[in-house]
Amino acid sequence: MRTFVAVAEAGSVSGAARELYVTQSAVTRRLQRLETEIGAPLLDRRTRPVSLTGPGQVVLERCRRLLNDFREVRAAAANGHLPIEEVKIGVAHALTELTLSEPIEEVRRKYPKVALRLLTGWSHDLLERVRSGALDAAVILLAEGEKLPAGVNGKQVGKEQLLLVAPRNGASRPRKLQDLSGANWILNPEGCAAREALRRTLRRANIDMVVAVETYNYELQMALVARNRGFSLTPERILTRSRCKSSLRVVRLPGLNFPLTIWAVERQPCAGLGAVITELSRALMEKL
Repeated sequence: MRTFVAVAEAGSVSGAARELYVTQSAVTRRLQRLETEIGAPLLDRRTRPVSLTGPGQVVLERCRRLLNDFREVRAAAANGHLPIEEVKIGVAHALTELTLSEPIEEVRRKYPKVALRLLTGWSHDLLERVRSGALDAAVILLAEGEKLPAGVNGKQVGKEQLLLVAPRNGASRPRKLQDLSGANWILNPEGCAAREALRRTLRRANIDMVVAVETYNYELQMALVARNRGFSLTPERILTRSRCKSSLRVVRLPGLNFPLTIWAVERQPCAGLGAVITELSRALMEKL
């Protein structure tokens, strides 16, 4: 089951073999045995990357649950002491702008037997991975008032505010939403919830969103804004630490407001692992 999950997540037999430190033929034999026991093909091997069959989609989620249950049994058998484990934690892109090295090292010092595996991504994608069991936990950003889906536990650990930034000496000084018509935008790539929220806000005002530059890096976004290449949405926390801060100004417009909340979420309480997740969340928020 662990091998099947590894293949599904890696998208290939070779990727799973590297992840598990075994040969590709060993991965193939394990998959064949699992499919024989279940009585149905789990992978469509004709596609690249390999894709799951209908039964494979169902079996994948059940395997993740069973592996998680087995891990909890091991933790219980260890009388509450954490066994040697790998903990998979997702972190939203916007929360990785400041270094993660210090929070990770704090957790490693406190829990030396735990191997941390971090994945960055968009908040809603990470939330779905937590819900499905692909991740143990995640630190994400959600719109203020947005609820967690069923099957996911979490708590708010902070707040964030997205700000509309413009060049300090730019000729364009919008005073209302309609003044943004025809403006160029420097934004995160597709998949960013804030970008989609901006698109919806502009669409309601009959304004097309023209994206001039896409980049994950907020510092690069702000540098381009400072050079009068367009407008951007930037987390207040990142703006206050930016080298470009003196060359930018915050524009506040009625109807353009994006308050966010920072959440630490997990699929379900994980025996023995909850303390690790809590410690990483604490250290990350202290750093932020």
